[in-house]
Amino acid sequence: MSLVERVKNALKKKVIAKKAMQIDRFIYFTFTYLDTSLEQIKKYILEKWGSDDKYRIIDSTFQFNLYDLCPPKGGAHFEKLYFFTPKLCKNKCIMFSNYSDGLSSLIHVLTNDLKIKAYSFRISANNIPEALNEFSCIENGETLRTVYAMKDPKWKFYCEGEIQPFEEKEFYERKIIKQRLNKEILISYCVKLGIDIREDSFWKSQQSLFVERISW
Repeated sequence: MSLVERVKNALKKKVIAKKAMQIDRFIYFTFTYLDTSLEQIKKYILEKWGSDDKYRIIDSTFQFNLYDLCPPKGGAHFEKLYFFTPKLCKNKCIMFSNYSDGLSSLIHVLTNDLKIKAYSFRISANNIPEALNEFSCIENGETLRTVYAMKDPKWKFYCEGEIQPFEEKEFYERKIIKQRLNKEILISYCVKLGIDIREDSFWKSQQSLFVERISW
């Protein structure tokens, strides 16, 4: 291999390394952007569960330590979740849990009780057996919009509700179903919402609340 080719390969590797994102560690993950402050969420959670000995609630730095490649399936395990303020977005609150549905029932309760809006995302690689890429918009306990593309076992596409300002509806007209809503499109929607999940600093936060169920 010539010197020029070696330099080109080295530069290519640097570009690839630079593009690697924290979220690339997962084959499937979920999170929710709550359009409110961490302080409001913390107050609500402490009032709701603070005196309940079934839960442990502590201030803790956010970490990707709830699961490895993807959250466990089903609902037979204890809930663990973080609420945190991203370093990049100090006026926003993100919820990250160890449930494959992102604890959607809790999101509906939160948005209803606090009268807020939330955007939930379920993001996966397209090459896994049960691929699912989805977003939902929930406000005051009601689902306003849901769009997903999933493999079960064939690819299916579904959308319902009023289209949101950040959506690119022309994507949904693509012939290949899995290209109508994928990881890259969902990331672009996040960026438009002001939550750039591509950036490592988005997932860094000293302002975080950890909630863990410790008994049934």
